[in-house]
Amino acid sequence: MFKKIDEVSKLSGVSKRTLQYYDDEGILPVKRSKNNYRLYDDETMERLWEILWYKEMGFDLKGIKLILEGMKQETVIEEK
Repeated sequence: MFKKIDEVSKLSGVSKRTLQYYDDEGILPVKRSKNNYRLYDDETMERLWEILWYKEMGFDLKGIKLILEGMKQETVIEEK
């Protein structure tokens, strides 16, 4: 089941603009409807929660992107 950006924004507490930015930067890629609306499935929601968890831990978006691409947290911390 897909959720639209309004619902995801309300559920997560993240602004729609921030969700769009995450998509534009490739950190939270989403599917698109025929009308080009962003659609969030369960997998995308899990990734969003992961991003928010890393943000809470103090990582910046560049570091989070590296971690999500497979780099170890320790390596990202060392580079800071």
